[in-house]
Amino acid sequence: MFNKEIVRIFQRHCLACHDSGTITDISLATYAQARPWAKAFKEEVLEKRMPPYQAVKGFGRFHDDYSLTQREIDQIVSWVEGGVPKGDDKDLPTSLAMGGWLLGQPDLVLEPESKVNISAGEGDEYRCLTLGTNLKEDRWVTAVDFHPGHGAAVHCASFGIDLSQVRGTTDYSLDCAAADSLGTWMPGQAVSRLPKNVARLLPAGARIVMRIHYHKTKEAVSDQSSLGLYFARDQATKPLRTIALAAPETEIPAGAERYRVKVTYTMPEAAEAIAIRPLLFPFAKSVEATAYRPDGMTEVLIWARAYRYDWQPDYTFRKPVTLPKGTRIEVIAYLDNSDNNQNNPNNPARAVRFASALCELSLINVREKT
Repeated sequence: MFNKEIVRIFQRHCLACHDSGTITDISLATYAQARPWAKAFKEEVLEKRMPPYQAVKGFGRFHDDYSLTQREIDQIVSWVEGGVPKGDDKDLPTSLAMGGWLLGQPDLVLEPESKVNISAGEGDEYRCLTLGTNLKEDRWVTAVDFHPGHGAAVHCASFGIDLSQVRGTTDYSLDCAAADSLGTWMPGQAVSRLPKNVARLLPAGARIVMRIHYHKTKEAVSDQSSLGLYFARDQATKPLRTIALAAPETEIPAGAERYRVKVTYTMPEAAEAIAIRPLLFPFAKSVEATAYRPDGMTEVLIWARAYRYDWQPDYTFRKPVTLPKGTRIEVIAYLDNSDNNQNNPNNPARAVRFASALCELSLINVREKT
């Protein structure tokens, strides 16, 4: 029954995107709204295109896995094949409260100096906004949250510490160079603090670069999203840093459907991996990161398949992954530069030069036992 079972699944996994005033124009919040999409939604969940969780189960263990369980998939399929029954209104759950800072009021809330205007139409726009912190002393960031100003237009966002000291705060160009990642936001993404004593340094006077992906709507809109920062009370004993594993420049032949790109990185000192984020545009089919430890042990950190370049969350490990000094991190990606790739910016496909980071690793240094 929709009112007893299916709507609760949608609340847990879907309504952050599929509700009124959110990034899609397909709402699943009520029976009347969801019923016309039942057969399409069944196909989406069976093909595991929705929710867009790209980490293959069994390869890495992560916090806040928002993919559907097999039981939830079976419930949705049974509901559709059983004639999409509504059920009794008395079984409806309480509506979820939307909005509000998930971890309470942040220690610092930042907003752009002016609103961002997005024209009406179809397609996407990307803007880079620089936010001044005006901090008088170094602070240690333990969590980041983001509030979209216009939920129907903001698709996702990422944040980092500004590298450029010449960028103006009203410069919305796409030069989003950042020294260190602060995090990402997608609708429905859980917000949590870093592990105990782990934090990311935000230097005094630092500025934040916020890259927002907008999806155009039927009408022109204005957006003024905000970023909330949560600080540690004391100096962190385990500073968090991010490294980008970038592939050497290569040429992808036109028509290549599974072009293999590999990058390796050897740990110069012992560390623990807190999170990983695959980063591939827009030719990616899959990306796999594997740790080869000096003792011969091998561990797949993540395998992201059916990759969506417009949906690039951070995947936080349930437990920090130990990477002793000398561990070799190998990242292999398969790229599709054929006409069959719907995301290919060239039609027809042509040979392209590719030079991009394949993934980011967030690390803390540790002392090895002797």
